[in-house]
Amino acid sequence: MDAGPHPPHPESSAAASLAALQESYFSLLARGFSTLCLHDEFTFFPRVQKAWDYWFQPPCLEGSFVAGVAARLGDLLSPLEGLPPLPEGSQEEADAVLLRQSLRSVIRELGPGGPWETDLFFYLKTASLALAPLLARPDRLDWQNREKLGELLAGVARLFKWGAGQVGHLSQPARVLGKGVFGDARRFFHQALPGFLEEHFPKRAWRVPLQEIHRSLEHFCEKSLLLPVTPFARGEAGLTGILAASWGWPHDLDTAAALLEEEIRESRAALDHYASQVAPGSAWPEALARLKPAGPVDILRLYREEVVRVWRFWQGSGMLPPLKGRVMVAETPVYLRSLRSSASYAAPGGPPEEAPGYFYVTPEIEDASHHFRHHRFLSAHETVPGHHLLDTLRLSLAAPIPRQYESPLFYEGWACYGETLCLSEGYLNSPGDYLVGWQRRLWRALRGWADLELQRGRWSLEETRAALSLAAYPEPTVRLQALHLALNPGYQLCYTLGLKEMLRLREGFAPALGLARFHDLVLLGGQLPFSLIEKRLQAATG
Repeated sequence: MDAGPHPPHPESSAAASLAALQESYFSLLARGFSTLCLHDEFTFFPRVQKAWDYWFQPPCLEGSFVAGVAARLGDLLSPLEGLPPLPEGSQEEADAVLLRQSLRSVIRELGPGGPWETDLFFYLKTASLALAPLLARPDRLDWQNREKLGELLAGVARLFKWGAGQVGHLSQPARVLGKGVFGDARRFFHQALPGFLEEHFPKRAWRVPLQEIHRSLEHFCEKSLLLPVTPFARGEAGLTGILAASWGWPHDLDTAAALLEEEIRESRAALDHYASQVAPGSAWPEALARLKPAGPVDILRLYREEVVRVWRFWQGSGMLPPLKGRVMVAETPVYLRSLRSSASYAAPGGPPEEAPGYFYVTPEIEDASHHFRHHRFLSAHETVPGHHLLDTLRLSLAAPIPRQYESPLFYEGWACYGETLCLSEGYLNSPGDYLVGWQRRLWRALRGWADLELQRGRWSLEETRAALSLAAYPEPTVRLQALHLALNPGYQLCYTLGLKEMLRLREGFAPALGLARFHDLVLLGGQLPFSLIEKRLQAATG
């Protein structure tokens, strides 16, 4: 006798609940915080594709709205935490882990004490990047619907007003950097933006809202000068929470410290070794200084030619998934100059087949000799086999959660691993190449060490600058790096810790799988925690 419909299997019910949760999560962020979801500068927010539907909508960072969204996200996290166990090794298991990490990160950012209450740069970044899609692609604006421009400009003015009313204190690094960052904002909103609007909006209906932006920006700047200075260190628990809850780092901070110390020792030994081949009898900083261009350098051309070479090498190597899309090398736009280093990457603003990735270069940040020495590694790190490869693979994934989720631990760890691949697989092979490569590894390990000790409260900014200077980078770079890393806790640890995990997994599994299969298994599941990647590798090797 028919007993009626069977109850749903627990695993299928959990998968359906997971799908509904991710849909609610990404839709909520796309509508409420489109700017934060479209740009790499907001590390803890996912790259939500639906946010492109709302790019023209002014971002809202008003306190009660932010608190309301944080509460709604908390309502999504509770059922996610309560899901029954999902099949080990399944896509659903990976999805649940990534969604949980992303939700926890965003809830922390939007909760009490998040950047909307403590970080004046958060508002300045959001304001300039809210207009970035328009400046980069003016054809995106519906020219028959001109009020969209007025809405955007009015929204930027409100951002500065909210910042002036909601940021209650700032750290010493923010105080030092504030003058320069506000200066960059003035140059953008007083010079670059009016020039763009004159060109594309000749009727000048934008003048009134632009004047309101200028007034609210100046008021924000004046209020920031009166803010009390408070400590910036997150402490042991705060830093551990970022690494574990947000990025899936499974170890404690003492383990991180041991890995950093190991990397520093290895880097110094390698630098001494290759310096003896480049310039016998010289210390490695002196040997490095001998690697310089013979004459004037066209820096943008230098990078463009290198991107072509490195792409051709890896496209035909058989060691990586097929390369997709294309890379445009361009000078860093004015609205990104205060936010980016001398070389950076921006992911395609759509499917890789339709939209390019951008490799941005700011020639004047570093001297020509520094660009000349590092341009081959920087090109590999930012394009292929580094960030461009990762972003185009992510954007091509079928599963919606890994397609829209980035992990700095994986993202930067893989790009650093990509630099080592250029050496181990013969793309770069001279003693000078090895010397530069190991200097870069030392620099990143020292940055991670400084990040760790600053956030633990054990180092001052002066001690941080002294430690970073051991990598023999230009002094202005050292000085700025010490300030910037203090404002972005945990991120600088991702480079070396992620690299060490990649190298550990390669040593353990690549001999059995072969390098190409190893890379496929690491890359094609999305930017997973290394513990899940290791399970995938173990399953593949039986």
